[in-house]
Amino acid sequence: MVSRPVPLVSRIAAMLAAAFCLVDAARTYAGLSSTYGGPDGVNATSGNCAPMHPLPNATLYHVAMNDKQYNSGLHCGRCVQIECKDPRCTSNRTVLAQVTDRCPECKFGDLDLTLPLFNELTGHFTDKYKIEWQFVDCPVSGGVQVCAKEGSSKFWLYVQPMNTVSGVKEMKVNGGAAPPFLPCFYFLTTKLGVELEETEVEMTSWAGETIKTKVALKAAACTQITQQFTRGLPPLDPPGPTSGTISFHASMLSLAVTLIRLARLE
Repeated sequence: MVSRPVPLVSRIAAMLAAAFCLVDAARTYAGLSSTYGGPDGVNATSGNCAPMHPLPNATLYHVAMNDKQYNSGLHCGRCVQIECKDPRCTSNRTVLAQVTDRCPECKFGDLDLTLPLFNELTGHFTDKYKIEWQFVDCPVSGGVQVCAKEGSSKFWLYVQPMNTVSGVKEMKVNGGAAPPFLPCFYFLTTKLGVELEETEVEMTSWAGETIKTKVALKAAACTQITQQFTRGLPPLDPPGPTSGTISFHASMLSLAVTLIRLARLE
């Protein structure tokens, strides 16, 4: 059988559909930026997430996420890329930071920034400024750090995955369910009796990628494994898009539908 080349309209339709999905995945949120802490930043391990192994520069560059998007702590350890959209800002640069804390009084889309991050982003030291941001891959080095909470043993084990490309959405430990223990970022082991040195973990990222391995854990310490997630994707929470975003998406979708209909007539 001789294969027929794919018609041009069909190929364009497929590419547009794929592009539409990618645009939707790289979701951008809008809100206000505020600031807390001093000129030397804030100890990243002191936030609500209680991260045991934050990024090296997280003391200077981390954010407290608004309550609605904090997701009870499941976005802890993820990274966001922020851009100031306020005309009062003296900089148009984008800055990357890690989620390590929660801002109870912030509204959907808002971020509370450490002072060094806030100043680099806005050029100012106080007030609130319009920003846009999105989840991005963290610039991690090496494999995932699997941490065991202080006091952990084969009879009581809380696990925290850190140093991940995009955070961990769910876990299993020793083959059993490990529900999140929130608002701190820990997963509670339900299958006990296994020595810490023989712990088996299964971690699923926000992109649906899974890592399964055995790790020799130690209480109050992190153990780095060789595996790492390849990339991350934003979560599917309510986007709160702007009217411009809605219009663009509607136009893209309309064009894709039209081309698909034409493709069916070929």
